Amino acid sequence: MYDILVIGTGPAGYTSALYSARYNLDVIQVGEMPGGLISEAPEVCNYPGFDSISGMELGDRMEEQVKDIGAEVVYDKVEKIEGDDQDFTVKTSRDEYRAKKVILATGQERRRLGLERENEFKGKGVSYCATCDAAFYEDKRVGIVGGGDAALASALLLSDHAEKVYILYRREEFFRPEPIRVEEIEQEEKIKPVFEVNVKRLIGEDKLEAVELDNSETLEVDGLFIEIGSTPNSDLAEDIGVELSEGGYVKTDEDRRTNIPGVFAAGDVIDSPLKQAITAAGQGAEAASTAYEDLKKEEVR
Repeated sequence: MYDILVIGTGPAGYTSALYSARYNLDVIQVGEMPGGLISEAPEVCNYPGFDSISGMELGDRMEEQVKDIGAEVVYDKVEKIEGDDQDFTVKTSRDEYRAKKVILATGQERRRLGLERENEFKGKGVSYCATCDAAFYEDKRVGIVGGGDAALASALLLSDHAEKVYILYRREEFFRPEPIRVEEIEQEEKIKPVFEVNVKRLIGEDKLEAVELDNSETLEVDGLFIEIGSTPNSDLAEDIGVELSEGGYVKTDEDRRTNIPGVFAAGDVIDSPLKQAITAAGQGAEAASTAYEDLKKEEVR
């Protein structure tokens, strides 16, 4: 039996595992993708220690550090959590693990537009990761749906490859952007913002060829990148009775305990206002520290 099982392999999960291992606890970390959602970030410029680093590289470095200190990392899909404090069983698609404490660091997932043929065109013009797919659109025309910092960062990355980049946004101005991002967008001739529009229809035969907007305009594009935010991966938490917010985020106290004894949570899945890699990492440290304190108290009893 492990002392701590961490579910999730993003900044919160890696930091939880790192701190747990440094407390000399027997820890295993289970997640589906190295780095979690941060691995899709084209560029991370606000993580201490790095002027600029890709999200993928940042995730890789976190993974390497966690493994070097002795934590076990497994890539698998967690399907169910059973049991209670001091004896949880976590079932994955290939195995099952027992642990005294569980830290939920399951993060968020990308929102979809919900359009007809969206799934059909996924990988054939529709993408949710500019970092992964930008190079496929060398000298082509692409659109980005969204108006936040993630959308602007993706637009800048795509402008290094594409002939033309349209930012398609439903509001009349970008949503709380970093001023430096807006300056960079304005200075890049390849990028054209189109405000107060929604994508109404995806057009193409075997692959995406154009998008129809709700202003009756049709744009010929080879690719469409969706950057409209995320939803919390809180189904596992809900299934074991963890209290959620109205938006589906996990509620914790200031020490990252949930209402279920032995279950802690950290990162983008919790009900906190700022969703950043650095805040997720801090919450992961808090969750691991609290779990360690609880384990030590239980040893004394």
